[in-house]
Amino acid sequence: MELRILGSHNMERRDTRFQTHLIDGILALDAGGLTRSLTFEEQENIQAIILTHPHFDHIRDLLPFGLTMRDSGVTVDVYGIKDTLDFVAEKLMEGSLYPPFLEFLSPETPIYSMHEIEPLKDFQVFDYTVKAVPVPHAMPAVGFMISSDDVSGFYTGDAGGESQMPGSMQPPMFC
Repeated sequence: MELRILGSHNMERRDTRFQTHLIDGILALDAGGLTRSLTFEEQENIQAIILTHPHFDHIRDLLPFGLTMRDSGVTVDVYGIKDTLDFVAEKLMEGSLYPPFLEFLSPETPIYSMHEIEPLKDFQVFDYTVKAVPVPHAMPAVGFMISSDDVSGFYTGDAGGESQMPGSMQPPMFC
């Protein structure tokens, strides 16, 4: 598993970018700094995006990335918890800023296909087994345990503030 850090900040300047990490050139973890760090050819290799939460520094480049992908004929899978996907669909993808990428180019072949995930349940993305783990944050948010073959890693996105996850789910401690 090859990890490439494209951005890891919540503010930008010439030498820093918003949150995005890339695994094996095909799986993006968050999409805050997705387009600013990659060539068009590298962007066209991305097939899935996993979102931790809908803060701007984690989702901003979904819009310009959608434009990059519009002529590729590829639908990119986007994974997230319900709160995140609802926000992205209702506020970012509704069509007032950019084309409505959940329907554009057509309802049968949209730029993005949204997949709701449940915390603490494994799901598959290509050859990766992924588990969303609730993390404390100012809004509902998850980190991801990602495993492939004999390699595992944990991506938190952000953590801090009061947990907004429903019920009494609290994130486990990782060392």
